[in-house]
Amino acid sequence: MDAYHIALFLHIVTLIAAGGATAVTKLAAGRRIRARTVGEALEWHTVMMSAAKMFPICSAAFVITGLYMTTVARMHVWSSGFVVAGLVGVALLLGFGAFLGNKAKGLQQVLQNIAKNGIDLPAPRLAPPPLVTILPVVNTVIALSVAFDMVTKPASIPVALTIVAIGPLVGVAAAMRRRPAPAAGEAAARVELA
Repeated sequence: MDAYHIALFLHIVTLIAAGGATAVTKLAAGRRIRARTVGEALEWHTVMMSAAKMFPICSAAFVITGLYMTTVARMHVWSSGFVVAGLVGVALLLGFGAFLGNKAKGLQQVLQNIAKNGIDLPAPRLAPPPLVTILPVVNTVIALSVAFDMVTKPASIPVALTIVAIGPLVGVAAAMRRRPAPAAGEAAARVELA
């Protein structure tokens, strides 16, 4: 056992932790959408926001352990395609995550304001902005693209970046297919959160 293999283990653990956080956030978001009362919606939204706090921690640990391993392996970080693509992927995930976190805080304020009138009120049927429904799927596919790059280790920077670039395209296509059409006769309030 050496420091490289411990770093590799921690590198993999960050992926497992991020996968677990993804599962919890997707479950909580689905339960929040199906909530019957404002209190229940707020509770599930809080669970989602708590689990989402793992993402920046996992991203930082992923980058730190990855950079340590490339240093030990004496790799040139900026000339290794899979490393550059991994850093780009993490930057995208952090950027999209910050955007989603900002929107989630806005929704939390909306729910808290409604809850002031009583947590047993019926939960509002709010239609999130399209980007908010698309980005979680895009983030998942970007993470899978980065994992694919890490396993296959393409040396070419353009090839590795192409793999990561294909991820968001597949994610958007998948998210657009999954987006439910508005129910006939049911007007959902569109909430544009700051």
